[in-house]
Amino acid sequence: MVKSVIRRTLFRHPLSAIGGALFLAGGALFVVLLMIEFTSGAENPYRSLVTFVIAPFIITVGFGLFLLSIWMQVRSARRRGERVSFNLTIDPSDPAYMKNLWLFLGLTAFLVVSVIYSGTKAYEATDSVAFCGETCHEVMEPQSVTYHNSPHARVPCVECHIGPGASFWVKAKFDGVRQLFATALNSFSRPIETPVHNLRPAQETCEHCHWPQQFYGDKLVERTYYRTDEENSPWTINLLVKIGGGNPRTGHLEGIHWHMIGTNKVEYIAADEKRQEIPWIRLINASGDTIVYTDPDAEIPDLNDPEVVVRNFDCMDCHNRPSHLFQPPAVALNQALSTGRISKELPYIRSKGLDLLNAEYADRTEAMASLSTGLFEYYQEEYPDLMATHQDKIEGASERLKTIYQLNFFPEMKTDYRDRENNLSHFVNDGCFRCHDGVKQTETGETISSDCKTCHLIVAQGPTEDIGELESKLTGFDFIHPEDIDEMWQEMKCTECHDSESGY
Repeated sequence: MVKSVIRRTLFRHPLSAIGGALFLAGGALFVVLLMIEFTSGAENPYRSLVTFVIAPFIITVGFGLFLLSIWMQVRSARRRGERVSFNLTIDPSDPAYMKNLWLFLGLTAFLVVSVIYSGTKAYEATDSVAFCGETCHEVMEPQSVTYHNSPHARVPCVECHIGPGASFWVKAKFDGVRQLFATALNSFSRPIETPVHNLRPAQETCEHCHWPQQFYGDKLVERTYYRTDEENSPWTINLLVKIGGGNPRTGHLEGIHWHMIGTNKVEYIAADEKRQEIPWIRLINASGDTIVYTDPDAEIPDLNDPEVVVRNFDCMDCHNRPSHLFQPPAVALNQALSTGRISKELPYIRSKGLDLLNAEYADRTEAMASLSTGLFEYYQEEYPDLMATHQDKIEGASERLKTIYQLNFFPEMKTDYRDRENNLSHFVNDGCFRCHDGVKQTETGETISSDCKTCHLIVAQGPTEDIGELESKLTGFDFIHPEDIDEMWQEMKCTECHDSESGY
């Protein structure tokens, strides 16, 4: 006797309800994010992750569960010896189907809402500054604190560290996996190694806002310094910095940004990981001429060696700390004295402040304790009469020293200005003098200029805080050192005295 064929809907199995709900939820998420992708004017690498990876993954899982339910139903029927014809019909008369229909509708409503909400919130969270700076608190605290006190504090981390497009997003994610394991296993380096070797080229990030073709002319900069004498004597200098670039009036390439514009191409080889020692430089100028400068006292690497990296000079070679600036203590103290946050009436406050900030501390707790008591102990011993009249100023100075330390020193991560070179100057670190040292030369003996007036002119200078009291000259004065060192400043680099140990 031939068994009759049982007709049964595939939608009666619970997995089909769950798979269908996931399929529709993933599809809804994909459609919503795709609409955001097409209508949003801003690039967002994490939106691409959710839109083109996570949403399709949910859809695929849902479809896979539905196929699994088909396989399980067919296999079960065969084991029972039933002749079942499965189809995709709707069968209200089947109690199992109706049960799973309500399960499907309920799950779909719940998953569509929760997946869309959580999915969109997930990429917003991972794209945030808080995620980058605070999730791994100990590791990223120095970067997070200095970022929030930088000129780029309103620029999201991903704008510079990832940027638009998929290729660098993928690289960043692979590197993120490595960092995740290093954090979990407490195997990360202290301090975090810099420079970041896989950082995206500046032309693809920085130049979205700052493009050298728009840099031209000069910039007037005023700086007030204080000496480490008893009176904390001021010294103000006004510099006319030759920003330069492409002059729109003359079409000439000029000034500091000459390095970055037109057809000029500068390449170099660094002898160390920090890119502070540069023995070899190659310039390909606008005429197509190639000029090579080398340090006659250094060993020049073989350019044919595949491990030798010839780096294209870009923004980050000078502006290497645009968002994570660790201030040397002397710079921070100059600002505090200039703005009155630390009183200039306290004798030797700059000198003593430097000593306290530069001291080695095991952790933040020890540093705060020393900074809280250090000034009081010093003035109690050296200037006891001052305690009665200037106690509030000593207390204010002590609090400001603690703030300076918290913003720039991170002993747990072994990080401060001494480990974070700043190349945008020639104090503390060689900066400009890495190349402009007057030593590197061509085969014919031509050198790269180390003349101060190449980059700036001294418009005014003198022992005052009021620039109006000083004589000014736009054609520039010869430099006068605040201390009487004769002409030594012409014969040696600034960093031979103003080094990373002294902090100024």
